[in-house]
Amino acid sequence: MNRPPLLLHLRIPTSDGSFGLWLPWFLIYPILLALMLIALPIVLVAVLILLPTGKARPLIMGGPYLWRILFSMRGLNVDINDGPKRMTFNFI
Repeated sequence: MNRPPLLLHLRIPTSDGSFGLWLPWFLIYPILLALMLIALPIVLVAVLILLPTGKARPLIMGGPYLWRILFSMRGLNVDINDGPKRMTFNFI
Protein backbone atom coordinates (compact mmCIF):
# COMPACT_ATOMS: atom_id res chain seq x y z
CA MET A 1 0.00 0.00 0.00
CA ASN A 2 1.26 3.45 -0.89
CA ARG A 3 1.48 5.79 2.10
CA PRO A 4 2.00 9.57 2.17
CA PRO A 5 5.28 11.01 3.45
CA LEU A 6 5.32 11.84 7.15
CA LEU A 7 8.46 13.95 7.48
CA LEU A 8 10.49 16.36 5.40
CA HIS A 9 14.24 16.41 6.05
CA LEU A 10 15.64 19.72 4.82
CA ARG A 11 19.41 20.27 4.70
CA ILE A 12 20.28 23.97 4.56
CA PRO A 13 23.81 25.21 3.78
CA THR A 14 25.49 27.60 6.22
CA SER A 15 28.94 29.15 6.40
CA ASP A 16 30.14 26.28 8.65
CA GLY A 17 28.67 23.52 6.49
CA SER A 18 25.01 22.62 6.67
CA PHE A 19 22.37 21.75 9.23
CA GLY A 20 19.37 19.48 9.04
CA LEU A 21 15.84 20.56 9.76
CA TRP A 22 13.10 17.98 10.30
CA LEU A 23 9.58 19.21 9.49
CA PRO A 24 6.46 17.20 10.39
CA TRP A 25 4.87 16.89 6.97
CA PHE A 26 1.92 14.91 8.39
CA LEU A 27 0.58 18.11 10.01
CA ILE A 28 -0.16 19.47 6.52
CA TYR A 29 -2.77 16.78 5.79
CA PRO A 30 -5.50 17.93 8.24
CA ILE A 31 -5.09 21.51 6.99
CA LEU A 32 -5.33 20.33 3.39
CA LEU A 33 -8.41 18.23 4.18
CA ALA A 34 -10.09 21.22 5.85
CA LEU A 35 -9.34 23.43 2.83
CA MET A 36 -10.76 20.79 0.50
CA LEU A 37 -13.96 20.57 2.58
CA ILE A 38 -14.32 24.36 2.53
CA ALA A 39 -13.85 24.42 -1.24
CA LEU A 40 -16.29 21.55 -1.84
CA PRO A 41 -19.50 23.66 -2.15
CA ILE A 42 -17.80 26.05 -4.58
CA VAL A 43 -16.52 23.15 -6.67
CA LEU A 44 -19.96 21.52 -6.73
CA VAL A 45 -21.59 24.74 -7.98
CA ALA A 46 -18.88 25.10 -10.63
CA VAL A 47 -19.39 21.48 -11.70
CA LEU A 48 -23.13 22.03 -12.06
CA ILE A 49 -22.48 25.10 -14.20
CA LEU A 50 -19.82 23.43 -16.37
CA LEU A 51 -21.54 20.04 -16.70
CA PRO A 52 -23.55 20.96 -19.83
CA THR A 53 -20.38 22.16 -21.59
CA GLY A 54 -18.46 18.96 -20.78
CA LYS A 55 -15.64 20.73 -18.93
CA ALA A 56 -16.46 19.57 -15.40
CA ARG A 57 -14.09 16.55 -15.30
CA PRO A 58 -10.95 18.46 -14.16
CA LEU A 59 -12.88 19.91 -11.22
CA ILE A 60 -14.32 16.54 -10.24
CA MET A 61 -10.96 14.77 -10.45
CA GLY A 62 -8.92 17.54 -8.77
CA GLY A 63 -9.13 16.01 -5.28
CA PRO A 64 -8.14 12.46 -6.27
CA TYR A 65 -5.28 13.79 -8.41
CA LEU A 66 -4.00 15.89 -5.50
CA TRP A 67 -4.09 12.91 -3.12
CA ARG A 68 -2.29 10.73 -5.69
CA ILE A 69 0.47 13.32 -6.03
CA LEU A 70 0.87 13.59 -2.26
CA PHE A 71 1.01 9.81 -1.83
CA SER A 72 3.60 9.51 -4.61
CA MET A 73 5.99 11.96 -2.93
CA ARG A 74 7.25 9.39 -0.41
CA GLY A 75 10.93 8.75 -1.13
CA LEU A 76 11.35 11.87 -3.25
CA ASN A 77 14.82 13.44 -2.98
CA VAL A 78 15.43 16.92 -4.38
CA ASP A 79 19.02 18.17 -4.56
CA ILE A 80 19.69 21.81 -5.44
CA ASN A 81 23.31 22.65 -6.26
CA ASP A 82 24.54 26.21 -6.58
CA GLY A 83 28.31 26.03 -6.75
CA PRO A 84 29.63 25.08 -3.31
CA LYS A 85 26.17 25.36 -1.74
CA ARG A 86 23.88 22.35 -1.75
CA MET A 87 20.31 22.18 -0.43
CA THR A 88 18.51 18.86 -0.09
CA PHE A 89 14.85 18.01 0.44
CA ASN A 90 14.05 14.42 1.45
CA PHE A 91 10.45 13.30 1.87
CA ILE A 92 10.37 10.38 4.31
